[in-house]
Formats: sequence, C-alpha cells, structure tokens
Amino acid sequence: MSSRDSGTQTTSTGRLASLDGLRGLAALIVVMHHTMLMDADFPGNPGAGDPQAGTILWWMNYTPLKLATAGWEAVIVFFVLSGLVVTLPVVKRAGFDWIAYYPRRIMRLMIPVAGAVLVAAAFVVAIPQRSTQPAGTWLSNSSTPNFSWEYIIKAWDLVGGDGHIDNPLWSLRWEMLFSLALPVFVILAISLRKWWTAGLAAAVVLTWLGVRGGSGALSFFPAFFVGAVLAVRLDAVRVFAGHVNRYALRHVAWLGIMIGSSMLLIAPWLFGPGAGGELTAALRALAPLAAAGLVLCAIGWKPLEGLLSSAPFAFAGRISFSLYLVHVPILIFCAYLFAGQPMFVAALVGIPLAILVAVGFTWLLEARSHQWARAVGAWASARYAAAFRAPAPQSGPEAQSGPEPKSRPAPDRAGEEGAGAVTGRREAATPAQRSHAS
Repeated sequence: MSSRDSGTQTTSTGRLASLDGLRGLAALIVVMHHTMLMDADFPGNPGAGDPQAGTILWWMNYTPLKLATAGWEAVIVFFVLSGLVVTLPVVKRAGFDWIAYYPRRIMRLMIPVAGAVLVAAAFVVAIPQRSTQPAGTWLSNSSTPNFSWEYIIKAWDLVGGDGHIDNPLWSLRWEMLFSLALPVFVILAISLRKWWTAGLAAAVVLTWLGVRGGSGALSFFPAFFVGAVLAVRLDAVRVFAGHVNRYALRHVAWLGIMIGSSMLLIAPWLFGPGAGGELTAALRALAPLAAAGLVLCAIGWKPLEGLLSSAPFAFAGRISFSLYLVHVPILIFCAYLFAGQPMFVAALVGIPLAILVAVGFTWLLEARSHQWARAVGAWASARYAAAFRAPAPQSGPEAQSGPEPKSRPAPDRAGEEGAGAVTGRREAATPAQRSHAS
C-alpha cells in the first residue's frame, strides 16, 4: 500500500511529516501548561484547586478547552511517539547496529540536555528567585532562591540526579532509561505482534498500577511500549487507514476517532475538581491508548495529516525538543522580572522569548548534536568491528596465505532520532525531541 493510499505524506528524507507536527503541537501545549501554572490559582493536577464554576479557570480546566494546557497528557504523547520512532529502525532493518546505537542515542539526548542546563542556569542567576506565592505552588516549588554550581551537576545526571533548575528534565530521565532498555521493549513488542490487544491491555493495567501506587516506571514505561507496538504493527496501521479512507463517511469516522482520543486523554479533568483518586487513576491508565489514537489519526486522516504537515506545525516540530528543554527557566525568569504585574505580561514576553531562544538553540546545538552523535556511533561501531569481528573462514589454496585483512566497516547509517521516522534509515526521537527520519 502506498503512503497516498494510507493517507500519509512523507518528506524527501522519508519522514512522516505529520508526526513532526504532532510533536510540535504537543510541545506548544506543554509551554501553555507551564505558563498557566505561574498563576497560583490554576489547578496543577486533577482535583487540585477549586475554581468557581463558570469562571475562566473553570472553563480552561474542566471542559474540552483543557486540551490547550494538558501538559502531563502531552508528555504521554511524546512517550508514545518516542516508543514508535526509536523502535521502528530496529524492526524494519535486519542487522541493526546496536554498537553504534547506544553511544549515538546517549549523545543525542545528553548534548542538548547539557546545553539546556547551562541556559537554565544563566536565567536562574539573572534575577533573584524568591517567590511571594504560597509554598506548594508550582512557581514557588520551581524557583531556585539559593543557586549554586552543584545544581548544574545534578541536572546533568539524568538517571539519578535532580533537574530542579530545568523542570522538563524529569521526563528526559524516562527517555534515557527507555533508550537503554530498548532491546527489552523491542522483544516484547515483537513477541506480542499477534497478541497486540493483550499487550495494550497489559499496558493499561500496568499504567493503572503505576498511577495508583505512585510508581514512575509503571506510570510511564507502558506509554513507550504502546509506541513500540505501533512500530511493530505499522504496516497494519497503514492497512487500517487505507480501509477507512475508502469509505464515503471516512471523515466522520476519523473525526470520531480524533475527538474520542482527545477526550479520553483529558478525561480525568472532565469529571471536575471533585473526581476521586480511584477514578483519576483509572482514566489516566487509558492515556497511552488515547495518545496512540491521536498518532493513528495523524498518520491516517488526510486533512489532519495535511494540517500537521503545514509550515507552522513543521516549524514547531523542528524546534520542539529545544523549546521543551529551555522554556521553563525563561518563563520563571519573566515571572520574576515582571513581579507585581498581571501574569499575562510575563506570558506575553516569556513565550516569544522562549521560542526565539529555542530557534537559536536548535541551530547552534541540537542540529549539530545529530552530526556529532552519528560520528560517534560510526566510530564506536568501527572500533568494535576492528577489535572483535573475526575474519570469515577460508578454504582452498587461498587459505594457505593466511586470512585476509579485515575491511573497514562502512559508516553507520542509522542516523538521528525523530518522530517522523518511516524508512528505517534513522533512529528516533525523545519526550521531548524533534522528529527526524528513521
């Protein structure tokens, strides 16, 4: 089936452009989420805060308008996308180079993180961060009134450190751990290829246990697994999209899937501030499936695919990882810079400034990190081959002259990570990374 039949559009580099756009949209939602959290009265979690019914805060949190500020839910979309695009090259290409993968992937994550931490430190020290908001608010908890250089070291430690000076780093920890455990996810997804519904059901149960019991691993790893299942069954996804697109009511069907997935993603909020913990845990357990439904729509529904592939969303996708990494310290800086002013003043300055910094960060560091990561991966693969790969056994007269010298392996071509991977030539993205071709 062609990409045209399935409703998908690929770029000249083989990316699914609509997934680039979906990642960019998710990054913008996270920015809006943190912008609104600067308001002490904005509920940070389902059931937290109790705005009066009919007020602006109530409408923004407990109606479908919540989609514009659903930060936690947008991160789940990131995780599903990462599971899809990091797994895809492994299952689409025989002889995947694991020796190149690990140093390449670690550098692809750590170089932008290291740069973002330095940017965050610069904004933290630029103005005193002593919050006048009550203790426990997001702005108060995210401020750094007594900065020291140790904060930088702890933020660079994605596995066991503390990303206090750059709030979004909490999700990069799970991206790193997933990347290190990728073979496990790939084996599970392949093993459950025929029983994928059972695999998705298990992901829901594990997510519920994680949310209910406060386990980060169980709360977030199932989202990566759902993405891995999508990668393993991507051909079936395209076949399904092709079947739907042959019907006269295809747009109604896709619209129903998109609305249903969107509402399921924010379902805990739609029950209002009085939603109980058990109900919230049960509904949050369905978030990875809801995110998968949105990915399905981005791949299969032509009008949505066209919208997400348009220039504004493509731009958002290009800077999405950088924007995700740098926006919180900038927003907090603006909150203190305009202390005493209405919060929208800090937002009107902070959001454009964060986008501007993200553009520069993408050009200066993130784009170069792709090249450096590829080079390091190819170097590691070549060194390993030179040290451990035995020559092929020989027979006949040629064997009398001894083994032929080892040939230098070709440069690794697995490439960079990205949410739009479709060809199997590149690896792919993170919770918060830009989509590149597989």
